[in-house]
Amino acid sequence: MRKKLIFVTLVLLTAVILSGCAGGPMRGTTWAGLAASGNTAYLADGSFVYAVNLNNGRELWHYPAKANSKQFFYATPVITPDGLVIVGSAGTDHSLIAIDPTDIDSETQSPVEAWTFTGAKDHWVAAPLVVGDKLFAPNSDGNLYILDLSDNRSAKEAIQVIELGGRLWAQPTTDGERVYVTSLDHSVVALDVETYDILWHEDLTSAIPGSAVVGTDGMLYVGSLDSKLERFDPVTGNHDTLLATEGWLWGTPAIEDDTLYFADLTGELYSFNFKEGTHNWASIRPDGAVTASPLVLQDFILFATETGKTEEDPGTLFAVSREGEIIWNEEVDGKIYTTPVVAGDVILVAPLGAEGYLYAFGLDGRQVSWSPFTPGE
Repeated sequence: MRKKLIFVTLVLLTAVILSGCAGGPMRGTTWAGLAASGNTAYLADGSFVYAVNLNNGRELWHYPAKANSKQFFYATPVITPDGLVIVGSAGTDHSLIAIDPTDIDSETQSPVEAWTFTGAKDHWVAAPLVVGDKLFAPNSDGNLYILDLSDNRSAKEAIQVIELGGRLWAQPTTDGERVYVTSLDHSVVALDVETYDILWHEDLTSAIPGSAVVGTDGMLYVGSLDSKLERFDPVTGNHDTLLATEGWLWGTPAIEDDTLYFADLTGELYSFNFKEGTHNWASIRPDGAVTASPLVLQDFILFATETGKTEEDPGTLFAVSREGEIIWNEEVDGKIYTTPVVAGDVILVAPLGAEGYLYAFGLDGRQVSWSPFTPGE
């Protein structure tokens, strides 16, 4: 277990350190950012952001047309309601870029920028959050930048900059009234979604690399590297420890009805009824550490392990029933840090250190015919 924790920490620290160096890190030294909309996957992986047709696994385009030594991408892309793909750079330019997939340059066959925000002072790790026509974008410089998406021109400047401190690595969460931001400096902050006033600022005892999640009961749930799951009152910020876990909590819990699904770095998988305060299944620890967030699907809960039982083993996808039975498992080439994405009946995985860039599996765990995707093939 100690070796796994050290490995994870080294990978993430390497990403932070190298992102500040000229040219940024090379592909394969950090995780990738992955999102999907309709039949298109968006993969932020190294020097480029790729759009991949999920019907055949072919590249639709990549951005930028040529590698830029000042840009590097591994933050999760965000697709706005009007179709823009927003992604932050971990390179030295510190840019937040809105790519317009409908506007393709005829010479380069690469999409152009709808706008670029360059007001941040550090690299982008967290995905921004779209709320109406506003963008809440947390940066590693400790600031939350709020941009106006109502027109492309105003998005180039922040309408509000809120200094929160620490490194902000997780996407904000909202319940419609408040926006919640977590940070590596142990903080959970609630802001008014309209006025941007800070409503409360609570400190935990350890770093919070994942996002908060709003439960069906209206309460806020947050995991931390203190091996605890905390429950917050969203109005006051008062909180208590709901559950102590076997290991660090890295990913964001998933919610279904009164149940929280999550996993820790010992590889323990949890299904916890927060209303009753009880576990839904006995201990399940099928494989290695888990840093990705689980996905709640119709027939099962999907968990992804970083590696197998040894550091040399690849990561594994596990489909677990709501009763705690493993329905199927499938090894994936490479280590899984990025949370998988489901697009229709396809599960997408972007592992670190794999030969392919993007792997696709059916809901039965079988790899689809075109998988993996590799640029230029």
